[in-house]
Amino acid sequence: MSGICGVIFADQHCRLCAADIAPMIQALKMSEQGEGTTSSTATIGLGAQGSLRCVAAVVDKVFHDCPYALAFYGSLYNLEELLVDKESDPGTHLLHLYQKEGMAFLHRLRGEFALAIWDGQQETLHLATDRFRVHSLLYYQDCDKLVFASRMKSLLACPLPMDRTIRPAAVVDVMESSYIPTPETIFQEVKKLPPGYVLSYRHGKVRLAPYWDINFLHAAGASERELAQHLKTAFTEAIAIRYAAARGTDRIGAFLSGGVDSSTVTGVLTQVAGKPIKSFSIGFDEARFNEIQYARIAARAFGTEHHEYFVTPQDVLQVLPLLLEGFDEPYGNASAVPTYFCAKLARDYGVEVLYAGDGGDEFFAGNERYAVQRLFDYYHCIPTWLRQSCVEPGVLALAQRWNWTLLRKGQKYIQRARTPYPERLCAYGVFEVIPMADLLADHILETLGGSYHLHAPVYYHYSQAQAQSELDRQLYVDLKLAIADNDLLKVTRMTEAAGVCVHFPFLDHRLAEFAATVPAQIKMRGRKLRSFFKNAYADMLPREILTKHKHGFGLPIPVWLRTDKALNDMMHDLVLGPQTIQRGFFRKHILEQLVENHKTDETSFYGTMLWNVMMLEAWLRQQAI
Repeated sequence: MSGICGVIFADQHCRLCAADIAPMIQALKMSEQGEGTTSSTATIGLGAQGSLRCVAAVVDKVFHDCPYALAFYGSLYNLEELLVDKESDPGTHLLHLYQKEGMAFLHRLRGEFALAIWDGQQETLHLATDRFRVHSLLYYQDCDKLVFASRMKSLLACPLPMDRTIRPAAVVDVMESSYIPTPETIFQEVKKLPPGYVLSYRHGKVRLAPYWDINFLHAAGASERELAQHLKTAFTEAIAIRYAAARGTDRIGAFLSGGVDSSTVTGVLTQVAGKPIKSFSIGFDEARFNEIQYARIAARAFGTEHHEYFVTPQDVLQVLPLLLEGFDEPYGNASAVPTYFCAKLARDYGVEVLYAGDGGDEFFAGNERYAVQRLFDYYHCIPTWLRQSCVEPGVLALAQRWNWTLLRKGQKYIQRARTPYPERLCAYGVFEVIPMADLLADHILETLGGSYHLHAPVYYHYSQAQAQSELDRQLYVDLKLAIADNDLLKVTRMTEAAGVCVHFPFLDHRLAEFAATVPAQIKMRGRKLRSFFKNAYADMLPREILTKHKHGFGLPIPVWLRTDKALNDMMHDLVLGPQTIQRGFFRKHILEQLVENHKTDETSFYGTMLWNVMMLEAWLRQQAI
């Protein structure tokens, strides 16, 4: 583990001792790491613990007779242009920048970070995350104090009195999405700081404000050819600046799934390095989950030193303790398992830094759901009078008279197409198939109350999107949820567990700001996913990669829960065991029904639901809750 932590009292007359911060530092420490660094005054204590190739620093300075302090963790790729004196300490220089510019200095930073700044003159603590929150930050506030940390384990290690109550809505979140959306956590009293935000704490009061957000409103007026050239220049620079920051180390590699994103990262990284790099892929014996052949095609095309590992059910059992240790709360995305083993494979071959393709789908329209939504959007190209007077009554009448498959599909298409945004984005979730009232116990439903809105995060981000097209609004929602709350957490925590640092060149903010200017109708022509991006890199990517159907980085956990005895036994214990039933979150007969339905289910639906229950229960048991 690694990151920053700290404590500040609301009452400036309260005294803080070293023992209040030391256990939090210790909780961030990996066994092979050295001692963390700390700073403390009467009312505030800061700490930082480094790991891998990320910088950790705590700095104290006095400006105009007032104390300032900084705790920093992360990677900055433009330090050379930030430092006036190349010999000066980066942490000290960041404090100088803050003293001159205030929190506006964050706009100067290019990279991933979590930081805390104590301003003694204003008697204010500022916390900030990077623009996409590659490095997370949690905080707890009560009437006496604010406690913050990069990891939940560190936060809870604070010896000062802190409440800790399981939040019932978080149970619903895990079942619906496999993760808990920001700003909430598994605990009622603990919050996540959103990406690109500053939290300011002064005399017991918290103020939250964004300092950066993606804006899709300013479309570029350039031709597609000019945009493509700009893309290639910006993407190469995003990789090159990260490569240079690592001082050209040979200990680099790339995740290579064989998809467009990872293949492009691998190809451009090879060009930047000027020599073959190492690439790493995961396979499975289950054919419908295995796409190793595309990774091999990409590896041959770019001449990489390619390595593969085939994940087995036994690997899932082996890595489970690391999954529970690595995440701050229950987390059910099963692709964390292959992510870990891919990073571990890289570490076994001497790699310290892996490059990942996360973010490409969300900036350049690569997810299948975007094409699905556009299919329903086409319905509104029919004039309203024609839809309402002929199409809808005609299809409905025919479907009622003749039970033909085509007519039933037509009726369902019309119903879904008529569903307005953002409600349509939430269709066919878990609780649209299994009603919440059927699965959850009465006391959970009562606690949620009548005002509870399952899809509130989707609605909120949809409403906040600075965009005009429905596609760009969907991209924005996914950047805030699928990327910030799900994918980044998965990849950063699993690579760290394997002893590897990870870079996300698609999430370079300068590249992201350019991507937002590409008009939606260019990003995705018709229902052709990533058409702009694929056309731009058609001269580099193999034809098989450009034409393949999007698959993803899945894990055959639904199959293994059914076919592997050890995993099946673990499933029965975690889903139907006495501890789970006694906990009383779910109705027992529905859990039994899920297990029974899963035996014959050819899809991943019931297997995914059961895995979410398992990860929730396993995490609670590990926490002795």
